[in-house]
Amino acid sequence: MPYNCFFFSSISRFGMRTARSAILVASGLALAPAASAQAFRSELLGQPTLVRVQAQAANPETVRLLSGLAKIESDLQLGMLFLMDGLTNPEGSHFTHPRAETWPEIKDALLAAGVADFEALLQKLEAGGEQEVVVDAYTEVIAALMHARRTLNPSDKDAILSIVEQARAVVGEINAEGPTEVNNYQDAWAMLMVARSQVDLLMKNKDPAIAKAAGDMAMAFDDVILSMPDPSVKAPVDFDPSPIISAVGMLEALAGSV
Repeated sequence: MPYNCFFFSSISRFGMRTARSAILVASGLALAPAASAQAFRSELLGQPTLVRVQAQAANPETVRLLSGLAKIESDLQLGMLFLMDGLTNPEGSHFTHPRAETWPEIKDALLAAGVADFEALLQKLEAGGEQEVVVDAYTEVIAALMHARRTLNPSDKDAILSIVEQARAVVGEINAEGPTEVNNYQDAWAMLMVARSQVDLLMKNKDPAIAKAAGDMAMAFDDVILSMPDPSVKAPVDFDPSPIISAVGMLEALAGSV
């Protein structure tokens, strides 16, 4: 199912099983030409335990900025989820979270890297209004995120490592010892959806080894997503993060081979 279309007029809610059609992916992002993935063996994906592969980012700052952009996107997805489902958040609209939490941490570095300032677009989205107005504002911000990623122009390794960081953040939101609070679960769900969309982009990589591995990882992520309760839950959620931890291992193995 394509990830590059988002028809708000035909979507009444972001249920788990409609989530794939509800994601707007930064489809305009072209990853840098692939280096050889010589050491990666896709059969590792079938093993229950993976040996962690240490991979050093070509540009750690790029990884940090990509992860920050992903967090902004996940907050915006939750904002749209709540809007379409008529839900409320005790901490206020998720549309306000990027400027309150993530944007201040990455703004200066993004601007230094040549990314256009899109804070005004975030403010426009925060202002709310009729649903059509909000949807238009959301689309503008998503376009800005797409452009920011293109401007950063990450290497294959850095793109993969940013997904690793996103997946680790997902795991960090999940309580492995008991029920996960609703807000944390919703954050984890949205962050995983964004990470999954980034894996989808890797499937278009020119290096066939990376593209093949990304396809396998996409299926692994999909299995996790389809097993997750709907994000509009009202009570704490019991969810085992081990499948996500395994997916992180797959990503680390791929990053270590590039």
